[in-house]
Parts: sequence; structure tokens; C-alpha cells
Amino acid sequence: MATEIKVVDDFADASVTEQASSEAEQANRTIDAREEKSKDRLNINRPPPQTTSWERDNKIMEEEKTKVVARASDEKQPEKKQEQKQEPKFPFNDAEPIFAYYGNDKRSLLFFILRHPDGPQGQPGPTDTHQIHNTKEHQDAWYWVHKFVGQDAINKNTKKEIDRLDKMRKKEEVADKDRMHKMDQEKLFQAKIDAFEMDVIRNTTNRDMKSKIRRSKSIMELTAYVGAIIALESMNGKPATD
Repeated sequence: MATEIKVVDDFADASVTEQASSEAEQANRTIDAREEKSKDRLNINRPPPQTTSWERDNKIMEEEKTKVVARASDEKQPEKKQEQKQEPKFPFNDAEPIFAYYGNDKRSLLFFILRHPDGPQGQPGPTDTHQIHNTKEHQDAWYWVHKFVGQDAINKNTKKEIDRLDKMRKKEEVADKDRMHKMDQEKLFQAKIDAFEMDVIRNTTNRDMKSKIRRSKSIMELTAYVGAIIALESMNGKPATD
């Protein structure tokens, strides 16, 4: 028995069938969307956020920090390049500054020590002391001494030098006082000898006044007692003779 195959030759009928099928699918989608929306009216089933608010804030802060660091680095690099370009010529040949201190309160005078290279057999190289002023003539040496020794070390050395000079000054003052006292004592001793060589002092019977002359602690005191003896002897009718 032969099967009958029906061929649709009417394109209009096919278009109607296809259009009806599309409308049905669209209606089904609408119904599904409504059902899905009705299931989550409280918006509970929303997908979790990719980032939190504090994570976003931290990210913004980190980006700002990175920009600040990059900007500071960019500002410093030209300064370093400029310093390297402006570095003056080294004026000490093979010698190196090893010690320095300021020589006045204005810090415009600098004393420093240069150490020369070691000898061929390893013996320590010689050292010598120099002084320079903070002037254009010495600006190269001034720069390199500060760079080798360091500002902090120079300040500490200056303080130690000031302390050393203060101690020396105090010792000298004490020594000067001792010398002056010794000279005064020698002068006083000689003045007492001269006083007792005077006839009026040697022949007086006033032992108390003679004792005071011997115990005199200054030439002025000695002179007063000698004058007193001469006055007393004159009052007693005895002429004062030397």
C-alpha cells in the first residue's frame, strides 16, 4: 500500500503556521518571566556583589597612595641628578679628610685633617692639618670635607673641641692665680724684711705691733702697721728713723 505524501505548495499556509508558533513561544516566555518575578518579590535571590563598599574605598585609597609615592619619587629624581651634576672637583688628590671641626662661632672657619695613602710596606700614611674658610675660593674643599666627615660628626667634634678649650682655659686661669699669689707672697715677704730693717720698727718696744707686721697678709696691711708704729713712736717723743 503506498503512503501518500502531502506536499504543501502554498507558502502562505506555511507562513501562518510559523507565525503562530512564534507567538506561542513569546507567550510562554512572558508567562515564565512573570512566574520567576513572582517567586522573588522581596529581591532575595539577587546575585552577590562582586566587591563590597569598604573594598572599593580601600582600593581608591591605595590608588591615591601609589600616585603620591610616584609623584614624590618623580620630584626627587631630578634633584639627585642635579646634585650629581653640581658636585665639584675633588681637590685633595689621593688624600682623604678624616676629621674636622669648626674654628669659630659663625662656623665659617673649618679645621680638618687629611690622611695620605699608606706607604709601600703598609705603614700608615702621614696626616696633616689644614684650615679653610667658607668662601668661593675654598668651596670645593668645604664641600668634600663635609661629605667625607659628615655634618653630625663635625658638630660633635666641634663640641668636644670647645669643651677641651674650656678646660684648658680654666686650668690656665687657676695657674695664673697661683702665679700671682706666689708673686704677691714673695713681694710681701720682701716688704716685711724691709720693714724690720727700719730702725723705728726694729727698736720699738711695741711687740704687739711687731707681731701684727709679721702676720700681715698684704702689703697694704703691712704698710698700715708700719705707719702706726711710726706714729706711736712720734707721739712718745721718739723721732722716727729709717
